[in-house]
Amino acid sequence: DTDRSRGLGDVYKRQEILTYMEQHYTEEISIEKIAEICHYSPSHFMKFFKNHMGTSFIKYLNDFRLIKARTRILTTEESILEIAGDCGFNNLSHFNRQYKKKYGITPSMTRGV
Repeated sequence: DTDRSRGLGDVYKRQEILTYMEQHYTEEISIEKIAEICHYSPSHFMKFFKNHMGTSFIKYLNDFRLIKARTRILTTEESILEIAGDCGFNNLSHFNRQYKKKYGITPSMTRGV
């Protein structure tokens, strides 16, 4: 049954993408790089991801990074700058904007500073 085996292949491919993202979210992950890992062209990868995850890869990756960052802001004394960098944001003001857009408050407000 080719539809079923294709469906199973899609599940494995999706798992491969999410596992790679979890292991490398602290690094820069370009669409080209993640597409290459899947043996897809960048445009096919973006379409595949959006169809299977309901959002773009970049948005999903940024949300994942923001969740990781928020957990560390709440559970460590590390500086916001260090956390942002460790979570794959190489620009603090971009991190602050993205964080506020997602959570409605700034990273320092989260910590109560």
